[in-house]
Amino acid sequence: MTSLRFVWIVCLVCICAINSTTGARKQSEVISDICSSSFTEGQYDTREEYYRRVRDPDKHISARLVRYFRFGGILQAISEETEIPRDKLVEGGASQFQDQSSGLGQTIHAAHIIRVGSINNKLQKKSASLNRALQNYIGHTQNVLRAANAWHGVGGDIDKYQSSKLGVLATVDFTGTLDTDDQRTVETLVTDFRAIIDKYVHDGTHTSDDKKILNADNVIVYCVLPLMLHQEGKAGYDMVKNGEFVTKYDK
Repeated sequence: MTSLRFVWIVCLVCICAINSTTGARKQSEVISDICSSSFTEGQYDTREEYYRRVRDPDKHISARLVRYFRFGGILQAISEETEIPRDKLVEGGASQFQDQSSGLGQTIHAAHIIRVGSINNKLQKKSASLNRALQNYIGHTQNVLRAANAWHGVGGDIDKYQSSKLGVLATVDFTGTLDTDDQRTVETLVTDFRAIIDKYVHDGTHTSDDKKILNADNVIVYCVLPLMLHQEGKAGYDMVKNGEFVTKYDK
């Protein structure tokens, strides 16, 4: 009887451990993202239809670079407000928050624009409103074709890029003008992102339709200059400082 009870205890511990490490993503709020087009009556019959619209894959992938720098500015400002080190605010890894599923079948994915892991639990204690806003910001998704989001493809490599570059992003100062050191850092981040697109344009394994998507991204990404990306980061920084970030995303 004692041995049987021991087996049950071991099983219970194992189940709890599995649940804690592989639990489902936390539901975040569906919010009309500040960098996306807004809902207008007449264009879509319902707001739900608007939220589930399918985006152009080229714009989605390119937005993942531009929005990453805005995210960097947001983290810098939150760090200043809470005194939590910028490189400790979020971890890399699997997404912990998601606002919705695509609702359109397996060929359409609800793809994160910012894909990072957990938020430092100190943020909840320091500022519940900033914590909720950050959850909703990183939980935001856009519906895109599966080819633009597959883990084994370009989407997966961008996911890994966004997680692995958090430490580098945290070294850029978005409060003022772009200085020489920050420009070099931004250029390195952009070069690494472009290399991901180049890899899939030239690897010889993609369909002609997929290559059209990637070639379009290649053009857009190469048009983005370091100063433009630094300004995106400054915009994110200002959003937090002037209260717009909490107003928009703390739902």
